[in-house]
Order: sequence, then C-alpha cells, then structure tokens
Amino acid sequence: MLTNWFSILLGRMPFRFTPPLFYAITAAASLIGTHPATAQRPVTSPLQRAAANSKADEGGLARGGAATAQGDLLPVTESSYTLAQVAPAAPAMEHTMEPVIVRGFAVDPVEYPALPEVQGTRINSGKKSSFVKPEEFPTIANNNYREALATTPGLLVSEEPSSPIINFGYRGLDSQRSEFMQVLKDGISIKNEQFGFPETHYTPILDAVERIEFIRSGSALQFGPQPGGALNFVMKMPRRDGPFHFVTKNLYGSDDLFTSYTAVEGTVDALGYYAYYDHREREGFRANSDYEVNAGSVKLVYDVGSDSRFVLTLDAYDEEHGEPGGLTTIPQPNAVLYQINRNASSRFFDRFRLERYYATLEYQRFFSEHTQIEIKGFGGYLSRFSKRQRGGGVGTLPNPEDAASTTNSIQLREDRTEGAELRLRHDYNLAGDISTFAGGLYFYHAVQDRRDERGSTPGAESGQLRNLNTGDTWDGAIFAENRFHFGRLSITPGMRLEFLQQGVDEIVNVTRDLLNTQSDFSFVPLFGLGASYVLLEGEPASAMPPVTSTDEKEMKSVAAAATSIGPPRLEAYATVSQAYRPRTYGELVPTSASGVVNGNLEEGRSLQFELGLRGKPLPYLTVDVGGFYFTFEDQVGDISLPGGSSTGNVGDARYAGLEAAAELDLLAMINGGAESPWGRLNLYSNVTLLDAEFTSGPSKGSTPSYAPEYQIKAGGIYHWKEAVKIGLLGTLVDNHYADANNTAERFIPNYNVWDLTAELNFGDGRFGVFAGINNVFDEDFWAEVRDEGILPAYRRNYYGGV
Repeated sequence: MLTNWFSILLGRMPFRFTPPLFYAITAAASLIGTHPATAQRPVTSPLQRAAANSKADEGGLARGGAATAQGDLLPVTESSYTLAQVAPAAPAMEHTMEPVIVRGFAVDPVEYPALPEVQGTRINSGKKSSFVKPEEFPTIANNNYREALATTPGLLVSEEPSSPIINFGYRGLDSQRSEFMQVLKDGISIKNEQFGFPETHYTPILDAVERIEFIRSGSALQFGPQPGGALNFVMKMPRRDGPFHFVTKNLYGSDDLFTSYTAVEGTVDALGYYAYYDHREREGFRANSDYEVNAGSVKLVYDVGSDSRFVLTLDAYDEEHGEPGGLTTIPQPNAVLYQINRNASSRFFDRFRLERYYATLEYQRFFSEHTQIEIKGFGGYLSRFSKRQRGGGVGTLPNPEDAASTTNSIQLREDRTEGAELRLRHDYNLAGDISTFAGGLYFYHAVQDRRDERGSTPGAESGQLRNLNTGDTWDGAIFAENRFHFGRLSITPGMRLEFLQQGVDEIVNVTRDLLNTQSDFSFVPLFGLGASYVLLEGEPASAMPPVTSTDEKEMKSVAAAATSIGPPRLEAYATVSQAYRPRTYGELVPTSASGVVNGNLEEGRSLQFELGLRGKPLPYLTVDVGGFYFTFEDQVGDISLPGGSSTGNVGDARYAGLEAAAELDLLAMINGGAESPWGRLNLYSNVTLLDAEFTSGPSKGSTPSYAPEYQIKAGGIYHWKEAVKIGLLGTLVDNHYADANNTAERFIPNYNVWDLTAELNFGDGRFGVFAGINNVFDEDFWAEVRDEGILPAYRRNYYGGV
C-alpha cells in the first residue's frame, strides 16, 4: 500500500521547479562548495577551548560526548551545539599526533524547562520556549494530544472526537484548525497552504515524534506568519546501533477503536533509514462519526562524512471521516438538544477527505566548530474534499420543507506547494565571550485550485459547478538574529523582512459577475529584541576521560566528554517582538453571491511582550513563571454593506496574562536530590491566567473566541527503570466562547478531564503491554463549537494494546 502511495507522491509532486526556486537551490549549492577560512581563537589547552564553547551556549546542545543508540550525541547540560574538543595525547607517545576534532549531530535538548539558548541554526535566547517528549509518557492512544501536551502550559486543544484533526489554540487566539499558530514538522510548515489557506488538517502520529517544541513570542522572526507561536514536531531519526530494528504497537478500544503502528529502522554503513506505517480507525459514538487514517513515512539519512549529511523524508497521509453535525442547548424548531441526547447527530451525509503527499530534502554541514549551515528543499500536494448537506442551522436538522435540504455543498481544494530555505549559524569572539549569528533566506510558492459544486442530493459526490478560482502565493523572506553574549547577560536583536505576493483569479461564479483578478503585494518588516540574564548558576565540572591507548586508530575514536553545568540555575528572560497574520484567499475574493472585494485589506499585526523567570533551582525541581501582554490589530471580519457584505479590518484586541509551570521529582527530593532506586515520580502543574478583550470594532468589549480566563493542567507520571510507566493527567478549562460575539449558542462551559494511562515493558524492553482510561471521572463536556453546533466530547472510554 505504501509503495502505491509513494508512486502517487512522486507523480503529484510539484517539482516543475520555477526559476526562482532553481536559482535559490543553485546558489545554495555554490555556497556549500565553498570552504571559508575560519579564524581559530587562541587557547592554551583543549579544556579551555571546551569551556569557552560551553560558556558561549549555556543550555545548548553538545557535539562532543557519547553517542545514543539513535546515533545522536548525548545532551550535555550546559554545552554548545558546535562544541568540538580535542583528545589530549597520551604521555607515552613518542611523537605528537594531529589533534582530532570530534563532530556529530545532537538532537536532544538538555534537561531544563526551555530549549537551548542556541540550537543548531536557531537562536532561542530570551524567548519563552518549552519541549516535551512523548516517550516520557506511558503509551498515548489514538494521537491524544491532550495527554501529550499536558505539561505544556497555555496550549488549548479543542477536541474534535469524530475526526483525526487536532485544533491548537494559544492565549485566546482561535483554535479552529490552528489557524493562528505556526505548525511545523522538522522546521517546515505543515499547513494546507502557509499563507492563503493556513488551516492545519494534518498532525504527525505521536509514535514517530521525538519531541514537540513550542516557541512563544519571537517565533515569527524564525518561522514567519501567525501570532500564536510556533509548534514544531521533531521527528525520530534512524537508530545507529544496528542494521535492523522492528517495532509494532497494536491497540483496541471503545467504539471499535483500532490502531496499528509499525516501524523499521537501522543503519547500514553510512545510510540510516526509518520507515513507519500508521493505521487508525473508529466507528465513534454518534451516527456518521466514523473515521479511518492510513499514513506512512520514509526517512533516509546519508552521512557524507563526519561533518555533513543528507536527510530525505517522504510522507503520505490519507484520511476520511464523517461529520455528524452539531447540537444545541437552545430549544427551537428542528433542534437536536444536547441535554436530551448528547449522542445524537444532526447530519448524516456529511463527509470529509484529506490526501497529503510531501517530500523534504535537507543538507546539513559543519564547516568548522564555529560555522554550520542547513539547506532544505520541500514540496508537496494536498487535496481537501468535503460534502455537506444544506438547509440546517446551528444545532438543527435540515428543514425537510426547505428545498435546500435536498441538496448539498461540495468543495474541493487542491494545493501544490514548493519552497527552499537556507540557514546559517556562525560563532565568533566578542569582548572575551562567544557570540552567535543565525540567519537565512526563505522562499515559498503555492498554487491552490478551489472548486465549489451544488449536489442534487444530500449525499452527492459531484454536482453543478458554481465557483472556480485559482489562488497563487509567492513569498520570500530574509531573517537574522544575533546573540550578543557578555558573561551572564545575553541580548538578541532580530528581524525578518517578508515579501509577499498573493493573487486570486476567479474563473467561474454563477451567482454574480466575475471579479477581475485580485493581486496584492505586501512588504512586512518584523523586528524583535530578546534578553536573558543568568541570576544563579552551578559550578562547571569537566568529565574528560583519560586516554591510555597509544593506538592511533583508537585515539581517533575517542569522543571527548564535555563540560557540564548543573543546578542550581535561574534565568530571567524578556522578549518584545512583532508578528503578523497574512490575508487568506477567501478574504481576498469572497465566493458568496453578495461578497464585495475590499482592495484596502491589511494584514493583521501583533506586538508581543514577554517577561519571566525559569530554571532548575534544585536537582529535582524545574520552574518557569512569566507574564505576557500582546495586541492583535486589524483583525479581519465581515462588514455589512447595502445589498451585500465585504471583508475588512474590523477591530483590535489585547491579551494579558500570567503563565506558571513547575515539575517536581518527589522521589529524588526524598532521596536528597539523587535519583531514587525506586524510580521517578514527576508531579507537575501549570496554569495560564488570561484577560482578553476586543478594544475596537463591532465586537468591542467582547471576549475573543477560545479565550478561557484560566487553564490548569496537573498530574503525575511515575517511571521505574523504563519498565513501568503510569500517568494521571488532568486538564481544567474555564468557561469560554467559540465566537467573537459571545453568543449563547456558542458557549463552552468549564470542564475538568482526567486521563489514566499505564505501560509495562519486559524482556529488556522488547515486549510490552499498555492500557488506559480516558476521561476517568466521566466528565460530560464539549470543547468545540463549529458553525453546525456543539461537538460533544468523549465520555469515559477505554483502550489496551501490546
């Protein structure tokens, strides 16, 4: 099956490279072929060099140290990603050997509540960030991101139980299809179309995810549009400790839930591979709430040498689900009342289908211990199909007396995207410390064909053509940040210059005269400033092993250990940064019969402030406490006009709040700070308090959608020798609304949901069983209200697998 998918992928990939993309890749290749001379800073010993690099990137990743089974170097608590150390010659040597620089590619963040200050070709210094590893939890069933993000404060997961689609919201920005967040996979956007159609219908399977990174204010400088931060899924890399490894997980659960995840991986000589197949299906607890997912991916990693490699990734994803419609709590004609039967459906013919095929080719190169580069080329095809019965309202059945209820609306959107990105990092001496520059170029092109039809029956698959248009996006960006490092103080100014050209060509519209081709160019400069200061820092302790061998081959295989800095550590951080939200195709050219084009539509703009304190004051305690304030101006909405409507910049909003998170290893605390022989019992809690309000426009004084005043997550996870994992995870969310007008039919009451999971591994981890109860206390709630009404969430349900 996967073979067929990848044949389709290669046939549908948009690698009819346009000239700008060809020139960008050619220029990048020319740069790769150049080996710039790098000045070596004077040191008196290898250890001083290691210490200097360590000081440069506190909290960073190490390139020296022991290798993991995955072939990536172990994290060192306070070390540089570009750390290269020299093994000292043994005293018995009769001649001086050439110094050996040990290089590698590390992926694991340090054990700290934030991402490294400098991470690969990115600078995180001064930004609020966090990460989570799914493998730290007991096996998570059915891609339940409510559980996976339990320790991540502020992220709101609006559940859509009848589909595999995940909706992420943050700090009062609408969670519908994660439109206001940048969602990435290995640093590449996975939105349907990054600018003109920024919905996210695809999210990776958690079994294949190494970690989930979340960067708040300042993320737009690194990744481009959307004010809600950047959520980056870092996928697993091939194991390096053998030519073949095999894993399979199979699960059964309530309502005919069945999932199967199978992966093979390994390394043969210089080539590593990781491939998986993911299948999920469920009948659901409502009529027409079934879904099925088939997905797969292949990753190939080829090491050109000790300092460079290629990474090729091919993805295929196919899903279909029913849309059972929404419910309501307000009595009215044809209403399907939640309080009467929460398991009822209001739509019986509505369906949704998604196909996604994508490829990424990445080249990584270390020119020296000071300079590294990453070049990515990517592209793919996405098809989104939906059919929906007409004639119904919010939480109501289609009116049988209305002729519209015998027809349906059919929509097909096909997106073809391609792009390239070049990122460079360079470390340099400044005032006795190591500062870092990171910047690059980004190019993106997308074409979307949208087709709207009217079916003659409620379940028709095709019908009469009513609208046909093509959207086109060209985007180019120049971005750069520089971390000036002076002892405990780091100051990081940054900028991103975005050049965006969008156009929509309307070909068919049976409801009105055709509009002229709409085209708009925008130049969006974004600037930011981050700062951090280490208030409290532990003492460095080197772990350089002695070298006793006189064999030259063995000498060159020795990986020098890095200098580490342990707790206590406390750091103050602050960020002020700009972000923006581009116009969508639907806003540029409304498809409705009375829609009027607004030629003066502006991008939504945001100014964000962040101030906090984070660290690891004790070996068993991590904390992160901070406040935030941001504005979101020129938000786009509908404007009523005589005889019709138009889209326009309708209002501004402001958001202010507090976020706090803490995690405590209770058994380590009892054991005096050392890891307990009885395992780890991590108790965590995080809270987000939010005050959000529209300050101008038609919704002035109202609360933005999906903006609860509080969100609390708490629980505990127990580990014992990786053989036993048990988790109890809770999510508490305050009342909020699913629309900006705060209407009663779109009200979401507060809810309190807990999940219990357990995993037992034996046979040295070769075999295992797992089970869980989602919504342990049988909370009756809903977390999402769409145009068709309330979508009830799952009550208590069960699963188990091997």
